[in-house]
Amino acid sequence: MGRLERWRRVARAGPRVGGALRSALLRVLRRDGQPAGPAPSLTRLDALIDEFAAGQPVRWRVGGQPRPLPGAVDVAAYRFIQEALTGACRHAPGAAVAVRLRYDPAGLTVEVRGDGPPVPAAGLRARAESVGGRFHAGPGPEGGWLLRAELPAPEDEPDLS
Repeated sequence: MGRLERWRRVARAGPRVGGALRSALLRVLRRDGQPAGPAPSLTRLDALIDEFAAGQPVRWRVGGQPRPLPGAVDVAAYRFIQEALTGACRHAPGAAVAVRLRYDPAGLTVEVRGDGPPVPAAGLRARAESVGGRFHAGPGPEGGWLLRAELPAPEDEPDLS
């Protein structure tokens, strides 16, 4: 079999192999048709922080009166923090990071600050805006970097999620 024929076989097998890999990965991630692990939620923030704190100093605090949030806002806030911490580990390994949640009557503000070089924020803007929120990225007031998402969740609106 010549080199050209081998390349043709590889090209024909590509879609089948990709589909098989995708199916195998989904089987690993799901059991009995259910996603593996609990759904993303700020109720699991302590576990998320613990995952990152093993290799990076991470502090966190909550201001205001915590309350249940609409499901989409809860997931967006959790994923925002997760993506910011992932970026910090990747681009500023070992640098201190602080996470702050502030509940107020209009919603939730999430801030992630860190020492070291800025963290890329491309996906974070989309995450905040997906629930009607606002996003800011820039230098922190005391140096380092700051990522902020202001997510709407008025106290008087019922959760319809």
